[in-house]
Amino acid sequence: MMITTIIFDVDDCLYDVGTGFTAHRNTDGATSFMMDKLHFASRDEAQTLRDEYFLKYHSTAKGLTAAEADGRLPLPPNGVELQPGEKLFKPNDLDEYWATKLDFSLLGGTLDERTMDTFDALSKSSTQIVAFSNGPRLYVQRVLKEIGLAKYFEDEKLFAVTDVLPHCKPDKASFELVLKSVGVKNPEQCIMVEDSMKNIRAAKALGMKTILIMGKGRKQKALNKQGLDAEATKVGDAPDDRDPAVDAAVETVAEIDSILKEWKVLSA
Repeated sequence: MMITTIIFDVDDCLYDVGTGFTAHRNTDGATSFMMDKLHFASRDEAQTLRDEYFLKYHSTAKGLTAAEADGRLPLPPNGVELQPGEKLFKPNDLDEYWATKLDFSLLGGTLDERTMDTFDALSKSSTQIVAFSNGPRLYVQRVLKEIGLAKYFEDEKLFAVTDVLPHCKPDKASFELVLKSVGVKNPEQCIMVEDSMKNIRAAKALGMKTILIMGKGRKQKALNKQGLDAEATKVGDAPDDRDPAVDAAVETVAEIDSILKEWKVLSA
């Protein structure tokens, strides 16, 4: 089956889990937002709830949406009134907060030459490249800009959690929405590049080929401290290249060129 489309996850996939950025986003980035905008009394209280719902939904935005539906968010303080039907948590608020207040310098700037060469080659091929993230849209756009890949993902080929809510990965409906939007009728013509086992399994169940991004040092069981800190914020979803849903596995996105050549997506 000829591959027509490659769908890339963004966080811990297009940049390495060991940068420290994910640990920062999922701890200080999430809890600062929850204290500033959702009126949590302490960082510990906010982190506990964030982690509980992230374990279930694998998305901070989807998790906080569900937490509010479950009545788990603090009541608005005196002087803050919500209109009938208005929600305290608004995904676009998280989007703007993360896009403007996270420490993007942790990403380290433009990616390595090997990765950039691969994206250059893909952009000149007939294969369409798509980004699909469980992060909100402005935030995802900022990440892509910071690592030098924004020019490869057209707006209509970029999908964030705020584009697919109330669904998110690994929901089947979220994948189906993205596939339909980019004109893919047969998922077997797609490759999913991911670091999340939940999302790898969901993509494989739909018929896609899968490439697992494991994180630099994973194969030697030598993730750095920043990588281990990030893993601690994503309990139960550590990469496992032994899983039957994994067609190929590499440590970093820089290494996918050899797989794409083997699968004849790129010329050798």
